[in-house]
Amino acid sequence: MSDQFNPLHDPKQDPNHDAYWRERGTTRPDVVWEKLTSSNNIETYRTRVPGGWFVLVTQEYRDCGGSFFYPDPAHRWDGRGFHG
Repeated sequence: MSDQFNPLHDPKQDPNHDAYWRERGTTRPDVVWEKLTSSNNIETYRTRVPGGWFVLVTQEYRDCGGSFFYPDPAHRWDGRGFHG
């Protein structure tokens, strides 16, 4: 059964519905991803979040990847990796 026809579903309580944001006098937040330069068919993106960065890593042309939080309260990380 679709939520749209469910009488118990209240769009004003559902953050995936625009009515939720209108009820709070704001709009749905945008997540802005910055693509980082990477090698070996790895695609890496980051976005600023409170206290650091949320990083998404995927392998091009494959259904694999992951994400993690990188703590950096001052957002000083320039996106480069460390090569040792």
